[in-house]
Amino acid sequence: MSEQNAQTVKVAIITGGSRGLGRSTVLSLARRGVDSIFTYHSNAAEAKNVVDLVAAEGRTAIAYQLDSGEIAAFDDFVCQVKDGLATLGVQYFDYLVNNAGTSLHKSIAETTEADLDAIYNVHFKGVFFLTQKLLPLINDGGRIVNISSGLARFSFSG
Repeated sequence: MSEQNAQTVKVAIITGGSRGLGRSTVLSLARRGVDSIFTYHSNAAEAKNVVDLVAAEGRTAIAYQLDSGEIAAFDDFVCQVKDGLATLGVQYFDYLVNNAGTSLHKSIAETTEADLDAIYNVHFKGVFFLTQKLLPLINDGGRIVNISSGLARFSFSG
């Protein structure tokens, strides 16, 4: 068995873990004995609440602020992840859940290039490059899950 596979603590990284599907994922994994490193965009108080709820389940969660559309921030985030993994007593993680998302409530006529770039950066470019940056830290046999909101299946007039 390789040193990389020798860890007994299972760890997940979840983007957008402070609310919605991400929050539910962090809490569900905690109930299954998995520790988490998760990101939040702007609400540190809500992220702290999730950390506390995970602790109540007897597990550990670490929250880091990250704008998943800000690709230039990923190198610093990877350094934080390495520190978080060390805090959890491991070198590698087992699951990456790309969940962070945003929405745009504008008609096609009102949408600017910057608006579209922001959506693209979070939902596609950010997922791709964050996964790329984190690949060296995933355990052999680790899993990557990409989540899409149900909003992807609906359209509105305009």
